[in-house]
Amino acid sequence: MQLAPFRAMQTTTIVLCAVALATLAGSSGAAAMVDPAMISAAAENAVRAQAGAAASLLTLQAAPLDSRLRVAGCDRALTGFLTDSSPLRYQTTVGVRCEGSVRWTIYTSVRVETQAPVLVARRTLARNADISASDFKLETRRVPGMLSAYVTDLTALTGQRLSRPVAADEPLSFEALAPANLIHRGQAVVLLAHSGTLEVRMNGIALADGRASEHIRVQNVSSQRVVEGIVRSDSVVEAPL
Repeated sequence: MQLAPFRAMQTTTIVLCAVALATLAGSSGAAAMVDPAMISAAAENAVRAQAGAAASLLTLQAAPLDSRLRVAGCDRALTGFLTDSSPLRYQTTVGVRCEGSVRWTIYTSVRVETQAPVLVARRTLARNADISASDFKLETRRVPGMLSAYVTDLTALTGQRLSRPVAADEPLSFEALAPANLIHRGQAVVLLAHSGTLEVRMNGIALADGRASEHIRVQNVSSQRVVEGIVRSDSVVEAPL
């Protein structure tokens, strides 16, 4: 299986010391120093804990720490924490702290990828294209971030269109989906008007595409009058009487 390539992103590590405990190489007075691998491991463990049951699907890589960095050893287990409650992203910022006899906090980032079956486009698809199951195939891929951001079930395509172009062989994300148009320009529709208990139905022609509850212009076939109405279904537009 060939994994889809992803462009590497530059990361920056920020160090915030509660007490002056971190020094650069060449400084004197450094005793026991924490192994940078322990900091990376604590950061990755914090991401796994946040992922919960999905942790087994993740591939994680902590950003390399500055090779000159020297941080005082900790007499307690290092603890990692996420800086916000947002869903895990491809580059997730994580803090690692020592809360022992010395105290310090380091902020780094962890690259998060998920390997799992996702829907992949069979061919290039244009923006606003109405889509169906025949446009996609299910393949195991490594995708950036969490699996929850990607479409894994063909039933999720029902009533959807593309909000942006999707390239051939590209995994489909929920971000690329939008509600499909119920009515299309030039379509014959029913103009429905209410006034109290009175209901009037007239034949009309849609002058624009329209999604559910969207306002579109419709021409009354009989009077040739153009009115604005609200899309109520794939054939009905509600308009003022």
